[in-house]
Amino acid sequence: MNLNIVDQSAAQADGDIIGRDKNVYEAKPTPRGVEALLLKLAEQVKNNHEVAELIEELAYYHIKKSIDGIDGLEAKLDAAKLSHRYLDAIDKKEKFVKLLEAMSLYTSAQRIFSFFLAQAENEFNHVVYPEIPKKTESEINEMIIDRIIKPVIEQTDADLLYIDYNIAFGMIYWLAEQCFIRWHHDAA
Repeated sequence: MNLNIVDQSAAQADGDIIGRDKNVYEAKPTPRGVEALLLKLAEQVKNNHEVAELIEELAYYHIKKSIDGIDGLEAKLDAAKLSHRYLDAIDKKEKFVKLLEAMSLYTSAQRIFSFFLAQAENEFNHVVYPEIPKKTESEINEMIIDRIIKPVIEQTDADLLYIDYNIAFGMIYWLAEQCFIRWHHDAA
């Protein structure tokens, strides 16, 4: 007598009807974007794979792009009537510069920074900047935090590439010093 025979001809189910084993293999999502670059960075740091030059995307941000003759962080803050922020801004900018210089030894870190800089530049210039004449300083800060600072922090790995609010704000101030963003509007 064979005890392994089961009649399932009238069986009903919301899912699969399996007589014995069902093997389900879930594909692990492939890391993408910053996450993939963080994995590569970890490998480069572990293997001490340093580079001597900047990749083109990051080198782009090291060339000042003045369009209005107001150059440098202090002049930009003065023009926007934000000179009260200068001491804090210069301190945060220096924190960012130190991290940028230290991590720029690794190609993956350079790609991460160029991604964050491009993201920050575009969000600031296309979303925040048009709102500056219409909003208070506090409201503009809130936009910068929500649209730029938080996304940068959320995409980093605190053990490998630690970016906090001060460093992320420093990135904004560095972009201003490099003339990629500004708070002031031209007098019409």
